[in-house]
Amino acid sequence: MLMKIIIDELDLINECINGSRSAQKQLYNNYKVKMYTLCLRYMSNKMDAEDMLQEGWVKIFKQIRTFDPQKGNFYSWIKRIFINTNLEFLRKKRLQFEDIPEADIVHSTNINKPIHDMALQELVEVLQELPTGYRSVFNLFVLEGYTHKEIAETLNISPNTSKTQLMKAKHMMKDKVNVLRAI
Repeated sequence: MLMKIIIDELDLINECINGSRSAQKQLYNNYKVKMYTLCLRYMSNKMDAEDMLQEGWVKIFKQIRTFDPQKGNFYSWIKRIFINTNLEFLRKKRLQFEDIPEADIVHSTNINKPIHDMALQELVEVLQELPTGYRSVFNLFVLEGYTHKEIAETLNISPNTSKTQLMKAKHMMKDKVNVLRAI
């Protein structure tokens, strides 16, 4: 018996909705590396990232009927579910954020340069070493494109706390990158 090769993503999604295990496997294979990398960016270790990958896929397959191609593309939809899955896990671990008044936040443009020059694997390794709050805000602001207001609403913190966490994350990453580059 020949297995039907599903090329069109909407056909693949419809096959998943209809319970096709082969379609689910194909969908998983299409996105597993990107979603695992996303999970690694939010988690401090591979074991938690693997748990979040599994949890995210469970949610995807439970909620796949709710995907509406008229409202956006599938990648954006799946990515949002994985981001929220990771953030829910971190909230349960009770993230701690440090709030610093706006006047004390130093704005620096040269902090980003070493980060932009990093390979993805190197970036993920450095991100995993950051405290959870720093890592979460950095991911949401720098890599996902959220505003500080959106981050504040998502994480239930103030915009100033988001700015503080980002500033500290960048400084800590810059220090770690400089150490790595010196070796």
